[in-house]
Amino acid sequence: MPAALEGLRILDLSWGIAGPGGVLLLAEQGADVIKVEPPGGDPFRAYSGSHVWSRSRRSVTVDLKREQGRAAFVKLAATADVLVESFRPGVMERLGVGYDALSAELPLLVYCSVPAYPPGHRSAGRPGYDALVQASSGQQWEQPGWRMGPIFLHMPMPSMGAIFLVPTGIMAALVAREATGRGQHVSTSLLQGAFLYTTQIWQHVEHATAPFHDLMGKSYPPGVHQQFIFECADGEWLHTSVMSGLTPTKTLDEVLGLEDAPDGFAFMSMGSEEREAFTQRRREKFKEHDRDTLVAELQANNHAVEAIITMEEAFSHPQLVANGMVAAVNDPELGETTQIGVPLNLLATPGAIRGPQPRIGEHNDEVWGSLGLASTEIAAITGGA
Repeated sequence: MPAALEGLRILDLSWGIAGPGGVLLLAEQGADVIKVEPPGGDPFRAYSGSHVWSRSRRSVTVDLKREQGRAAFVKLAATADVLVESFRPGVMERLGVGYDALSAELPLLVYCSVPAYPPGHRSAGRPGYDALVQASSGQQWEQPGWRMGPIFLHMPMPSMGAIFLVPTGIMAALVAREATGRGQHVSTSLLQGAFLYTTQIWQHVEHATAPFHDLMGKSYPPGVHQQFIFECADGEWLHTSVMSGLTPTKTLDEVLGLEDAPDGFAFMSMGSEEREAFTQRRREKFKEHDRDTLVAELQANNHAVEAIITMEEAFSHPQLVANGMVAAVNDPELGETTQIGVPLNLLATPGAIRGPQPRIGEHNDEVWGSLGLASTEIAAITGGA
């Protein structure tokens, strides 16, 4: 059965997370993706995550600083539908393969750029990394953590947001090409990826009061959500939602068997010391219960609650395994690995992992040879001579 994007060819010149990760979503729906690397390879191969971001594609190397290499690349681009790059504005132009140069020769080409900042931004010409975009977009300030003030985010939010923007922009441009008969320049950025995730935060900035921000605080000082994470017996944890919209048939304290518990209105009218004393009683009562048994009983009484599990547990969860969201991939450098599976399910044309991250230039002979280049020419453009 052919995959949904079979017949679509993408040249991936991007580094980091956003470009390769966004292209991955298309590669595993059938697109033929060729990772185009400089001699020596993509420097982000040093990150273990690249074994996932850059899987399901072939790899060629080419020295775009050589005229012979640039000419060969343009010949390869003529076979492609899409080109993706993540350099600072102006870099591709200096190499002679910017959008204007290529579109003049290849009007059908969809050219996707994923820099750190969008064109015209005051920092567009500066080196941009996820952590710096976190800082310049307000993310580090809006996600308080182990102390007051801004913190570095463990999740690379700008890159993760841009991962979704890359294939969306590409597919929109391909649909438009069907109507117009021309490709176009698609542009997004890590900064725009960060904003993709922050609709709720910016709503709060415009409309919410300071006490509401305190209520919603992620961890320090702890807001309402943090206070509904409870430790159960044997050091296991659960989280019960306070904003589910469900009407419980028994209160949380009734399920726990906590005697003399106040109702919600009485609890809110207590003084702070009295509330804290009761909350501590409730926390101690949780520790008397087996987590999974308590979760089942709470759910049976119409509470929104889930066990808090580790990532190791998540990767072995029967539902994730059954959905194909956990996959074994035999990597040429790492050996057998456990990776996230294909996150899009097309029932009529299912996607699939199409192989591990290729070795640097693994497909040089195959790809460049298909364009009629002799072995001596391939060696010249890939840095082998």
